[in-house]
Amino acid sequence: MNRRALVLSAVLAGAAGLAVPATAAQAAPGCRVDYTITSSWGGGFGASVTVTNLGDAVSGWQLAWSFAAGQTVSQLWNGAVSQSGARVTVTNASYNGNIPTGGTADFGFNGTWTGSNPVPIAFTLNGTTCTGSVVTPTPTTTSASPAPSESTSPTPTPSTDPPTGSSSRQKVNLNRGWRFIRSDVSGAQNTGFDDSRWGPVALPHDFDAPYDVGGSTGGQSFRVGVGWYRRHLTVPSSWTGRRVEFESEGAFSVTDLYVNGTRIGTHRGGFTGFAFDITSALRTGDNVIAVRVDNNWRADLAPRTGDHQFSGGLYRDVFLNVTDNVHVAWYGTFVSTPALTNPTWDTSNAAYYRNIDLAQYPSESDLRANIAARRSNVRVQTEVRNDGSSAIDVYARQEVRRQGSNTVLATFDSPVRTLGGASSTTLDALSGSLTNTAAMLQGLDLWAPNNPALYTVTTSVVVDGSADGVITNGTVVDAYDSTFGFRSAQWKVDGFYLNGVKTLLFGADVHQDHGGWSNAVTDSGFARDVRMVREAGMNFIRGSHYPHDPSFADATDKLGVMFWSENVFWCTATAGVEPTPSGRAGDYKADGYPQKATDQAAFEQSTMDALRDMIRVNRNHPSVINWSMGNEVFFTASGTASKAKALVSKLRDYAHQLDPTRKAGMGGVQRNSLDQLAVSDIAGYNGDGGKITNTWMPNVVSEYGSYTSDRPGTYDPTYGDVKDPADGTRYKLTTGSAGLAIWAGFDHGTIMDPAYARMGMIDFYRLPKNQWYWYRANKSRWSSLTNLADPTPVAREQSISGTATAMTLEVGRNSSRTITDDGSTDTQLVVTMRNGSGAWVNNTRAVTLTVTSGPGILPGGKSYTANPGTQTFDGKAAIEFRSYYAGTTTITATSAGLPDATITITTTDTVGATGETEPVNFGNAAVWG
Repeated sequence: MNRRALVLSAVLAGAAGLAVPATAAQAAPGCRVDYTITSSWGGGFGASVTVTNLGDAVSGWQLAWSFAAGQTVSQLWNGAVSQSGARVTVTNASYNGNIPTGGTADFGFNGTWTGSNPVPIAFTLNGTTCTGSVVTPTPTTTSASPAPSESTSPTPTPSTDPPTGSSSRQKVNLNRGWRFIRSDVSGAQNTGFDDSRWGPVALPHDFDAPYDVGGSTGGQSFRVGVGWYRRHLTVPSSWTGRRVEFESEGAFSVTDLYVNGTRIGTHRGGFTGFAFDITSALRTGDNVIAVRVDNNWRADLAPRTGDHQFSGGLYRDVFLNVTDNVHVAWYGTFVSTPALTNPTWDTSNAAYYRNIDLAQYPSESDLRANIAARRSNVRVQTEVRNDGSSAIDVYARQEVRRQGSNTVLATFDSPVRTLGGASSTTLDALSGSLTNTAAMLQGLDLWAPNNPALYTVTTSVVVDGSADGVITNGTVVDAYDSTFGFRSAQWKVDGFYLNGVKTLLFGADVHQDHGGWSNAVTDSGFARDVRMVREAGMNFIRGSHYPHDPSFADATDKLGVMFWSENVFWCTATAGVEPTPSGRAGDYKADGYPQKATDQAAFEQSTMDALRDMIRVNRNHPSVINWSMGNEVFFTASGTASKAKALVSKLRDYAHQLDPTRKAGMGGVQRNSLDQLAVSDIAGYNGDGGKITNTWMPNVVSEYGSYTSDRPGTYDPTYGDVKDPADGTRYKLTTGSAGLAIWAGFDHGTIMDPAYARMGMIDFYRLPKNQWYWYRANKSRWSSLTNLADPTPVAREQSISGTATAMTLEVGRNSSRTITDDGSTDTQLVVTMRNGSGAWVNNTRAVTLTVTSGPGILPGGKSYTANPGTQTFDGKAAIEFRSYYAGTTTITATSAGLPDATITITTTDTVGATGETEPVNFGNAAVWG
């Protein structure tokens, strides 16, 4: 089959409300035709045809039929068509002209009719009479025929898919096998460098381990400087001719990558991922990858400051992506659902919706009709890269499925593009227009906290070797899956609307760092965080105050928690400070905006780059309901206040350009007139800003509470500035506020006073304070006002006074006794003091956990001690355990005067490393330098 430029075919099948061809009994050797009218409008219709060959193989096929009432084919979406009177002939409407015995060929078209539209008759395949079935749905009439374009014709995909090339995309986990030193070593990038004295480590990895917060310890002290990572990589001969990309999900904060001594590139920024093509530096056999990570404060790099800590490391996962020369770029798909998307822009001033084309959205009434019918079209914009030297023709085929199902709900293609060597293009595919509602997917599961329904779109990149604008016998060279969901999210002046229903946002601000491990958190650790917020009766997380790990949004998608995704422009109570860099943690106590003009352009560009990458990584997630440009930028010197405000507006406009499906807000806008639509789309009020009544723009209380405590803390919500004066256990929002988020969900490290580190409703080691237990027990106070994944109240848990006679060592809530060796999972271990009856008592003691047999590590190595007043409170202590080698591990807890307690954890191999043994000093921070 020939695919020509600007050709798009689409098929919708199996969704409720769509016409599906009836199954005809097989006829004698010959052929069968299934003809379906998929949509109708005034004077026109769309149809799909499937022809099944029941006889001998057919080459150069032609299907012919006769219309009975003056119908004509006005537009065929693939193949060639001719019509003489009532007789229509379609030729080779598939990827080739052959239909094997039992094979099928599919195509679709638009047609015209006058007055009636009876079924066609006398189908023949190369002259052989066909039998079959015809399905004609009740016509849906619109005022006019949709303009014939690639976006309005729902037609089937050919049943003979383009063949897949000899090599498929590989994603190789690269978390294991590293060696590390915590100093800047000359020549460490070179292949022959001797790293035998470096410590063996695995990723995620932080410069600091253990890193602890609690009591008078706020985590103010952390290593600042350079660390080097090295590992060997064996490249198989099967990778010859393939592209190999090094991908990091995040390293803090300036990262230099070397392969076999060749400098590949530098990434600036500590909270977004990056990818480098390393193909040209690799060779078959042994290779050396070296990574230099530097967390020194930089005047021209965001964030310059913040109420957090800024420890260094390759602290997120690392992968190799092995692909064809022609492939989907890094996070290269943007999946949207146009029929369910209308952010409701304020159009009273053009400055409020810069970079927005209002014509792309359905009207409010059409949107509500689509929500009620649970229907939508799908748009996939795919960035494709050609790293070859020659031009090729390419298009992208999109297939939509319910996640976990093999049933294809929709298939549609982009136009064919000619793509030159060493260049990229975006292939835009749309399953159907906004006006053709009958062709939309119907009966969809709309994503919501109480129904976190997810779908997958598989993008297949189809190419041929000639650059003539036509694809003949194309080959699939890359296949890429993207998770997405169908939902409508609207921030309005009177509140937030999810799927057309006003929905209270009730949630928490969440930092990323965990007890002992600092920022080096596993995917399962993030999932536990999201689940704990959900268990507290909350449906909303503000990602404070930087882009989080990609797995965090995976977890909010799956667990039904809406997510405010925030950029790195961040200020705090250090206005006017411009440090002279000293190589210490205190350097980060700086004004959030550069005070020297020479640093400002590069700094602003770093915030733009971080915003671009955050949106690219998170844009397909249905749980992400808005972007945020940053936090509390009013904390800047008066001389730079106007520049800081202008940067927020500039970032907002850039967010519109990158993603017109979501609004772009700002946290901490309660000073310096930042709560204006000329600055951002959503006003997030922190602290006393929660008392401000804003009737001119969407707004939310983005932080309340700020109550400092160690466990067990107070059994109270600590609503602070939004407390109802008549009842301190209830909140009171101003008119139109969309909701509220507690500061904070979890304790966290900080460069500021230790009091700032301990404002979580859950401590740094992920043990709940009484505050969390209060929220979990009192969900019914707000559950009727919103949509919750977990609305059932749970009675409070608490210790009793007493002296421990024993202790237990168990896995924590939402943890498992089985983990994997790839760095994606860990388990939380919880020590509880018990009396003679087995009850939890508040007797607080020092406890040491030790890996007494088998693989695996605790923060800093094989042993970790939890001390009263820092890690241990109220008769409990917790820490996370991980392993990178398969096997069975025994961990033993010891405390003076008590019997030991033990637990067994099993690590399974998921990376093909069965039989490998853990090296000496693995994860031992004492040998890092």
